[in-house]
Amino acid sequence: MKKILAILIALLAALSVQTVAFADGEVTEIEPTTTVSEDDETTKTLNAQNKDDQGLTYTLNNDGTATVSGCDRTVTSIKIPSNVESNGQTYTVTSIGDYAFWNCSGLTSVDIPDSVTSIGNDAFSECYNLTSVDIPDSVTSIGIGAFLMCRSLTSVTIPGSVTSIGGDAFRNCDSLTRITFAGINPP
Repeated sequence: MKKILAILIALLAALSVQTVAFADGEVTEIEPTTTVSEDDETTKTLNAQNKDDQGLTYTLNNDGTATVSGCDRTVTSIKIPSNVESNGQTYTVTSIGDYAFWNCSGLTSVDIPDSVTSIGNDAFSECYNLTSVDIPDSVTSIGIGAFLMCRSLTSVTIPGSVTSIGGDAFRNCDSLTRITFAGINPP
């Protein structure tokens, strides 16, 4: 398995170099793609508007924590970082705020880090194309309407750490056919 992984990494590295494709006798340059491993970029640096390079906006709290509070409506796939940095101070991302991703209709997947403990009210509501969300074991609460009208979401695993799920959390998720609770006592 390690050999296969090493070969795949080497192949990706080789492919990330600028290449040339031939189409109808013409030489066309192809832009290299950038891949980020899961261990990379656990800390994002914020600009003056508290926004990262993915288009996520944060509220920085006095206790050294940060809340995802908004996003560019054009995002398609997001990996929320564990930490953000602003003016030399590092903040731990502990929550996804109310309406943070509301109506991000192009969003298809989101990766939530283990540092997040709560998903706010309507946090992902009306993300019509959201098909995949990874809720980590650190999350203890899912807010009211958190995934309301996520019409493309097909399955969700709720970790055993969740002790509270708000009303209508998964209402009108038309494609949702499976909800698995990984704990002993469902909330």
